[in-house]
Amino acid sequence: MTTMTVPASLKITRLIKVPRARVFAAWTTPADIQQWLCSPTVKMLSAKVDLRVGGEYVFRLSRPDVGETESRGVYREVSPPDKLVFTWHACCGPADEETLVTVDFADKNGATEVTITHERFSSQESCDQHQQGWTMCVDNMEKLLAK
Repeated sequence: MTTMTVPASLKITRLIKVPRARVFAAWTTPADIQQWLCSPTVKMLSAKVDLRVGGEYVFRLSRPDVGETESRGVYREVSPPDKLVFTWHACCGPADEETLVTVDFADKNGATEVTITHERFSSQESCDQHQQGWTMCVDNMEKLLAK
């Protein structure tokens, strides 16, 4: 009998007190992305977004532990302001690990419920690192959008 291992996945849901169109824009506008999609120790040097199905994004980063690196992926679904689905090749972790991120945006009385589902991790360790990273990034986004 063969036992199949299901790749690790994570889900984060957060209510952001900003209209859905603005939250969606924060996920898709390079100037916004550069302000929230990093940790205090990582500097985003540039963000390029080709927001269409099959379009690519590339985030150039500077990390104190490895220097310059990139995170990149391809948009699989773009449905403003409801949903984004894209592949994710992280700047750290297994080089051949391609994961899948789905972000759902739901209107909740003028606020936005954001649900991030990130799946297909090759290990629980990678999943746990991304859980911490996404939590910090959503915190950053909330601060940016509260301005």
